[in-house]
Amino acid sequence: MSTPDRAPAPHPDHRFSLANERTLLAWLRTALALVAGGVAMTQFVPELGLPAGGPAVSVALVLTGGVTAVAGHRRYRRNERAIAADEPLPVSTAAAWVTGLVALLAVVLLVLVAVEIGRG
Repeated sequence: MSTPDRAPAPHPDHRFSLANERTLLAWLRTALALVAGGVAMTQFVPELGLPAGGPAVSVALVLTGGVTAVAGHRRYRRNERAIAADEPLPVSTAAAWVTGLVALLAVVLLVLVAVEIGRG
């Protein structure tokens, strides 16, 4: 009994994979900016509102940068698999989580800056 020959799956349009790669690079640029901001905080704002304010924000920025890089890579791999299988792209909540983390950091920074200004 012979099995029927199957035609190989068509290769997806390379433009989709390249667009997916550009999106990954955008996530990595964002992650790098967050990490650089964390390093800058330790160098230029050692005490921000509280004795450990600057270092606390620095650690949070670096961790958020790491989360952003990992989330971007996970999203890239999931999308690449969907593109290769000619399936719809999976829904991702990564952007919402990273946005929430950055917004939370902005609020914390705003409070610490206000405390610093109040201390005069």
